[in-house]
Amino acid sequence: RADWQTAANLARQYPGLLLAGGLTPGNVAQAIRVVQPWGVDVASGVEAEPGRKDHAKVRAFVRMVRKTTTD
Repeated sequence: RADWQTAANLARQYPGLLLAGGLTPGNVAQAIRVVQPWGVDVASGVEAEPGRKDHAKVRAFVRMVRKTTTD
């Protein structure tokens, strides 16, 4: 489980922080709201199996990021 509050403290200290690790379409919106990072990175959080991206998960992830950053 991610500790978004610790990440938020780091984001305040380092304004260009990219948040990565453990992000999925299901948690990226909350992560962005709490941490307020400069950007996010995703890899395994949108995979169908190791090394193979799930296109629906990628679209869902991008949709959640866009929705969260434009609200």
